[in-house]
Amino acid sequence: MFDIVIKRSFEEFKENSKVSLSFAVLFIFVAFFLFFEQFFISSGSVFLSIDTSILGIIGIIVGLVFLYAFSFFVSLAVYSIQRDIHRLSLDDYWNVLLKDASLKIFFFYLFFSVICYFGLIVGLYFGLILPIVVLLLIISSLLMYVPQSIVFEEKSIYDAMIESVSFWRSNFVLSILILLTSSVLLFVIILFEFIIDILGFPGAIVSFALLMICLVPFNEQMKSYAYILKCELIRAPEVHQARYHKPKEDIVKSIRLREKNPKGKL
Repeated sequence: MFDIVIKRSFEEFKENSKVSLSFAVLFIFVAFFLFFEQFFISSGSVFLSIDTSILGIIGIIVGLVFLYAFSFFVSLAVYSIQRDIHRLSLDDYWNVLLKDASLKIFFFYLFFSVICYFGLIVGLYFGLILPIVVLLLIISSLLMYVPQSIVFEEKSIYDAMIESVSFWRSNFVLSILILLTSSVLLFVIILFEFIIDILGFPGAIVSFALLMICLVPFNEQMKSYAYILKCELIRAPEVHQARYHKPKEDIVKSIRLREKNPKGKL
């Protein structure tokens, strides 16, 4: 099943290139991140330190706006899979779910970010930073299908979290392979950033671009395709289509002789 998910994800990524390029809008925030000292860009990610000053509060607001914009584009990437399979139009889907899904995904990311923040503080205070980090990584992995459940099934945040864990139980090997694929691609981006930094160029900006435009949309589409295949009515025709190979036409190798002309010469 994983080979089909990868194959179809690459196809969807190429066919929905506009969705991937739409993540480039998030580059508008890079100027704000460079202006505020509490933002730090590294490994394709943006880190925010909490500051109670006026600029710190403004920076937090900018961070929240960025998080909502990111949530919107994530929901759009997830929707692109459902659009191609269910043949839904954006106009019909926009007012029904997309705006609501973006808001739910935003609150989920915000809630989990707060949990991670306080979890790391507790880990630093008690000297348990490594166990806390491992625990947070496990939890984040178990909840990685929350956006898919929100967009596809119109679940609440809590129910989407339950569905994500349930999908892991039913598709453990597939989920592990997807997680490993994303991790390897992230490692390649981090390595690329390191090489660019050695050459004297801003590797952090380049890695941020690669993460936003390539890895995030591809990862969300990969998870979305895997998640939507849990429906038997969808899985059967999709698997058949992915494994179908159009037979090659037999090429008849022949030599055509010139017709004999009326004078009896070739």
